[in-house]
Amino acid sequence: METKTTVIRGLAFDVVVIETMNRDARGILFYVAQVLLRERKTGAERLVRRTRVPGSGQHLARDVQRLGVRALDAFGS
Repeated sequence: METKTTVIRGLAFDVVVIETMNRDARGILFYVAQVLLRERKTGAERLVRRTRVPGSGQHLARDVQRLGVRALDAFGS
């Protein structure tokens, strides 16, 4: 099992993308991506999105780097 963590630092909070993947010789067996908002002051984390579509975690991380917090507006508060 392979876990990849991407942290995008912001002024008030950080966006943390955690991707967990399990592969075999034929391809991907299991994939889960979690997007968390972590407050800078308190360190409290809040789950914003969880997905099982392979590659969507990195796609969202790129959107947050490009658009900032507005990329997360589609997911609601």
